[in-house]
Amino acid sequence: MEIFNDPKINSELIDVLKKGGLVIIPTDTVYGISADATIKGRAKKVNKAKKRIEAKPLNILVSDKEMLKKYVQDITPLEEEIITKLTPSKMTILFRKNNLISDEVTANSPFIAIRIPDNENLRQFIAHYGKPLISTSANITGSDVVSSLDTLEDELKNSIDYIYDAGALNTTPSTLIKVENEKIKILREGIMGEELRKEFSKFIEN
Repeated sequence: MEIFNDPKINSELIDVLKKGGLVIIPTDTVYGISADATIKGRAKKVNKAKKRIEAKPLNILVSDKEMLKKYVQDITPLEEEIITKLTPSKMTILFRKNNLISDEVTANSPFIAIRIPDNENLRQFIAHYGKPLISTSANITGSDVVSSLDTLEDELKNSIDYIYDAGALNTTPSTLIKVENEKIKILREGIMGEELRKEFSKFIEN
């Protein structure tokens, strides 16, 4: 999947994000709604676009481990090993956030779900932008996730400031985990579940 290779499009996307707008972009899993995770009020704007009745935690995407570390309180040795061995990938990890990420992004949870996406061009774009991006599936709450923009609801389109069409994507759910007391809790099996169990079997909580 070749994305974010057009400097003009990248410039337009960055301009929209810096102004606090919402964009729909292809991720390493599905099409997602993204916004600057550090701008106040963006999470509420995303939830409004998705027509969420109640605020729910939102994921963020980062370019690399260095950017990830900037927005979390700390990283345990086990988390460090997981990141080193199994990312970038379709692996989303819950960390205890610091005050650079607002409570509105996490719906007042002290934890933030972060992924270093399994797409080099997307990572390079985030690195160039310089800040983490909110990422949530580009669909109205209750509707199917979007792997092709042909199925994107008009109602959602009207709430978005920029849409990047990269054609049909191979939809694959990310694995969601949390490390607690040096044990790995698998909260969503996803595509990385098997590899995680292979690499870290003795740490998996049954």
